[in-house]
Amino acid sequence: MISPTRHLLAALIGAAFLLTACEAVDATPTPRPTWTPRVVTAVTIATPPPTETPWLAPVLGSTPTPSPTLTATPVSVARSVAAAPQPAAHNPLLPVLGKFPPLPVPARPANINPLTGLAADPALLQRRPIVARVGNEQIVRNNAWHAGLSVADLVFEELIDIIGSNYATTRYSAVFLSTDPPLIGPIRSGRIINFQIVPMLDGALAHAGASDGTRWLFSQTPMINLDEYFNQPAYCYMDIKTRPYYGRLYTAAPRLREWLRQKGWEASVPLYGFAFSDRAPAGTPVTSIALNKAPWPSAAAVQWKYDAASGKYLRFTVGSAHMDTLYTITAKWGNGAACVPTGTPAQTQIRAANVVILSAKHEKTDIIEDSNNAVSAHIILTGQGAAQFFRDGVMVQGTWQRASEQEFFRFVDKSGNPITLKPGNTWFEIVPTGYPVEVK
Repeated sequence: MISPTRHLLAALIGAAFLLTACEAVDATPTPRPTWTPRVVTAVTIATPPPTETPWLAPVLGSTPTPSPTLTATPVSVARSVAAAPQPAAHNPLLPVLGKFPPLPVPARPANINPLTGLAADPALLQRRPIVARVGNEQIVRNNAWHAGLSVADLVFEELIDIIGSNYATTRYSAVFLSTDPPLIGPIRSGRIINFQIVPMLDGALAHAGASDGTRWLFSQTPMINLDEYFNQPAYCYMDIKTRPYYGRLYTAAPRLREWLRQKGWEASVPLYGFAFSDRAPAGTPVTSIALNKAPWPSAAAVQWKYDAASGKYLRFTVGSAHMDTLYTITAKWGNGAACVPTGTPAQTQIRAANVVILSAKHEKTDIIEDSNNAVSAHIILTGQGAAQFFRDGVMVQGTWQRASEQEFFRFVDKSGNPITLKPGNTWFEIVPTGYPVEVK
């Protein structure tokens, strides 16, 4: 559990760093976004199997108490009985956590990355995975402000923030274990989907804060929580005078690693990992994968195109190549420190060895995420659900399975045989149950 005392210490450390920050700016945490609801035409989609819940289920009652205000002296936080949230063991939005790893880790060579199946420096694999929340606003893509997605071991993309039956946009959880990109961002706020991803990795979550409801839920777990508000020396700001708030907060993997060591949170994490094979499976030839129908927002429409020359899938968003830009930065890390570019920008189109579509139940919650009363989505990635696997230009239909949030996904085909991934990076697209992915 992330205790008030730990948050207090982080806040005090951040204040000390303020004395050395260069080009200091207002260190107020990144503001919550505003969102204008998107007008869409009703879309009829295929009826899902009767045992699955389509798109959105009834609202889950989960109103939490807001995060307590920290003072200069550690205090115990008292809540009235009437205002007290559900006990952690019974709150359906919280993960059920036990001993980690929950299952024995398969034997593998010390130099094989359990997330990619590729060879890597064994020392790099003896670290805690970093899970960075990265935004997906259209202005960010148009200006090639994304950094780090192209070198992530894994990326999970999910729908966020519901008004009625509309979603605002999508957001990413990028996972770094074997790579240390010099720039990651723009960093955005956390969501409760992170309870479905971070425990599987025993990872450290880097994010630009959260709504009161989400932040309180984060505090109820032992997750390593690198909330910008309490860990500001781990972040810096890019072009504070010209960029909107959602395109200016960044970090660097080397800096996050240093911060984890300083806090005593770095550790070697035994990861169950995925199953990999160099052998291409038998399947249906598919060279284009598109998520372009409601409720997927039109401003975040995705297409993956198979490139036979590289054996990878190239990512396009709203018809344009989705570019990632990397360059080195310097910063006197502290409250409001500026990211100062020092390297030559290197741009590359985002690509993946595997694209996996995970179908999952999406439920409305009563967690308010912005001033337009958009609410958070509870995406359930335990149990099992339909999945589509794309590698080597073919599609395999199957099922994802796992018993708890701490377990890795197990992938099987219609006969119950394991489905293996191609060695390399993987993008997971998480869609509502019954969502019609367009394949060609």
